[in-house]
Amino acid sequence: MNMPLKAPMNTRLLVYVVLQALCLMYFLLSAGTFNSLGMVIPSMVQEFGMSWAQAGFGFTLLGTACGIISLAPAWTIRKLGVGRTLLTGTVILFAGFGLLYASTGVMTYYLGTTLLGVGYCFCGTVPAVHVLSSTFRRRSTVLGLYFTIGNLGAVAGPMLFYSSQSAGMDWRAYWMMLAIAAVVIGGFSTIVASRLRLAGPEEPHAPSADAPAEWTVRAALGTVQFWIVVGAYTACLAINTTTHGFAYQNLLEHGIAQDRASQLISLSALVCAVGSALAGIVGEKTSARALTMFSLGCLGFSAALLAVADGPLVLILWMIAFGGGLGFSYVSTVMLLQEYFGQKASLELYSIMMAVSTSAALGPALGGAIKDQTGSFSGIFFGLAAVSAVLFCVVAVLRKPAAKTRFQGTLAAES
Repeated sequence: MNMPLKAPMNTRLLVYVVLQALCLMYFLLSAGTFNSLGMVIPSMVQEFGMSWAQAGFGFTLLGTACGIISLAPAWTIRKLGVGRTLLTGTVILFAGFGLLYASTGVMTYYLGTTLLGVGYCFCGTVPAVHVLSSTFRRRSTVLGLYFTIGNLGAVAGPMLFYSSQSAGMDWRAYWMMLAIAAVVIGGFSTIVASRLRLAGPEEPHAPSADAPAEWTVRAALGTVQFWIVVGAYTACLAINTTTHGFAYQNLLEHGIAQDRASQLISLSALVCAVGSALAGIVGEKTSARALTMFSLGCLGFSAALLAVADGPLVLILWMIAFGGGLGFSYVSTVMLLQEYFGQKASLELYSIMMAVSTSAALGPALGGAIKDQTGSFSGIFFGLAAVSAVLFCVVAVLRKPAAKTRFQGTLAAES
């Protein structure tokens, strides 16, 4: 994980401190948003008298806000710098957690989840992927490390909620703890990131003949390959959000005890963290397309298994397939995007991919409606498995686009 250019010791130390801060922030986001919400939803449904369609729509708002606002942090990073972008996200996260803590009904629940999605966008993968890809040569390895440490939050979140419930705390106290953590970790991330100056990911030597072409944003958007990569990411995200939204309740309805269900979800997150680490290492030697196929295959298989959720062997296979596929997906889609279109415009292309993938948020809303109509979540999981299978076949025949237009501009200086 050496820096691209030789740098003074103080600068190298700052870079690693920033890496740690970004990992801590992603740890909080993984623990406190998508993963925690699925655990808390049953308690909020009971207290507010919500339908499962209403509960799922809150998850949809979280995912929609996270995706549709993705272009905003790309703009603030270019204009204001990473530090101020993180500060904005920290304030929004605190407001979101605070609203969920003080929630009195469906509308405040909706507003709280929306703010969490916006805060996630400003503090999560958009700034982190940009900073780490622009600072480290071994991008696959460092992104694998980032997603590994961050995804450990997905392990901690469900268990922390279950522990707080066992200790006699209610769901409101849990949201308050996360609000305080957002201020502490967000403040630390803002301070250290504000001191970092990014010079761009130039290499010390001329690029080799097989180096990724540097595309313009417009040229990349005109390729079929870009939209297939976006489709693959969207499918992975749809299975991720829908599973985290309903897996807990679905397991309970299949006769799994609460503590066992919490353990399975946390263990799947642990497998996810290990998967991200392996993807980062394997990604240095294996094509990003192969990693993306692996992600789609595992996640589609996991969705079909969760629809059945019958017997301990099926549950163990689900835990491994879901966690492993999700862990690989975080690294594989980012690396595939950069492998096909280069690094220079990756901030904007990644943000566009995040924005378009907002359609994945339809999964929880549709799943909640299916649950209300059929009394089961199986329909939505089988449907997602089918979509994943189709995209697996498409990515299998995908080829790198011919480079016709190279990036002519320079990255804006970070402030």
